[in-house]
Amino acid sequence: MVPKIKFLEDSLLIDNEILVFGDLHMGYEDTLTGKGVFPRRQLKDTIEKLNNIFFSLNMKARKIKQIIILGDLKHKFGEISDAEWRETIKLLDFLIKQCKKIILIKGNHDNILGPIAQKKEVKLKNYHKIKNICFLHGDKLYKNCLGNCNIIIMGHLHPVISLNDKYKREKYKCFLVGKWKRKRAYVLPSFGKTSFGYDLRSDKGRKKFLIIDDKNLKKFKVIIYNYKERKEYNFGKLKKLV
Repeated sequence: MVPKIKFLEDSLLIDNEILVFGDLHMGYEDTLTGKGVFPRRQLKDTIEKLNNIFFSLNMKARKIKQIIILGDLKHKFGEISDAEWRETIKLLDFLIKQCKKIILIKGNHDNILGPIAQKKEVKLKNYHKIKNICFLHGDKLYKNCLGNCNIIIMGHLHPVISLNDKYKREKYKCFLVGKWKRKRAYVLPSFGKTSFGYDLRSDKGRKKFLIIDDKNLKKFKVIIYNYKERKEYNFGKLKKLV
């Protein structure tokens, strides 16, 4: 049976029971603080955004059975800062109240995520398979991870597309959907607000992605989700926009 995949704000809903998002980069505000920026709203904004999604799904009538985080839950590469520890613990506490099971996929920023996952008794995996779908971060492939799967869902790229008319130019977070390795592939935007993304109309932005080569990536469709209308818009293949 083909799973039903629905677009939500910077996330996907699978068969009305599995919520998928990634690239939150909790603790990134510490890096901004070092540059003289003091927002201190990352955790509050993330929980507010999740609450909006749960409200739109009418959580009183339907409880999410599983939440899959596609990597880069935290930001710093080689350590866990006090802010990362504090904020990821609070975020996981919030998510644990929303569903029966949470899966953390290990991203390239998650080298020392193990202690946090262990403390909250949350599974930390290199990739995860369910319903013929393989969930991974997207920075590298693991041996046999795509076997017996016909759908791939990943993050890592933080895709953003800039669109313009004669009056203005604006950037929008977007999804990428296409064929790769004879499978249907989805690339999700970053869920965090502080790490907006990389413009797909820039060669540097596209080539930051390590698994899918640029030639194949240009064949993917660009999908922008309007959270106010709760509707996705298909802007066609990326190669027509770059």
